[in-house]
Amino acid sequence: MKKTKRRPTPITGRLTTTKLIDVVAADLDADPKQVRDTVMATFDAIARATAGGHDVAITNFGTWVSYRVKRHKARDPRTGESLVVAAHQKVRFRVSDSLAAAVRRRDRKATIRKAPKGSLTTTAPE
Repeated sequence: MKKTKRRPTPITGRLTTTKLIDVVAADLDADPKQVRDTVMATFDAIARATAGGHDVAITNFGTWVSYRVKRHKARDPRTGESLVVAAHQKVRFRVSDSLAAAVRRRDRKATIRKAPKGSLTTTAPE
């Protein structure tokens, strides 16, 4: 049986977790309850890894970088009082170059899937 290529579900407005689950379920023609479990398990794995101090890299999407901030002095802006901020863990997200370029182009068909070999064309920098 030949598989027909489906068009991705259009996304309008802010994409919340609930809307993300609905879009993925529609794209995969799957049960939203199963998709919810998969999406939440993915987010949980990312949260556990970053909380544990590990980086999470998703090719062509971005990287969650977990880093440690040393203890430092700060100032309370309301009172001007000096205080010491304890050392703590932080996380930041670095967008991949390909996703950043797609956002700049406003490419609504952007994907993080790798292109087939030989399909990319190289252009000289301007």
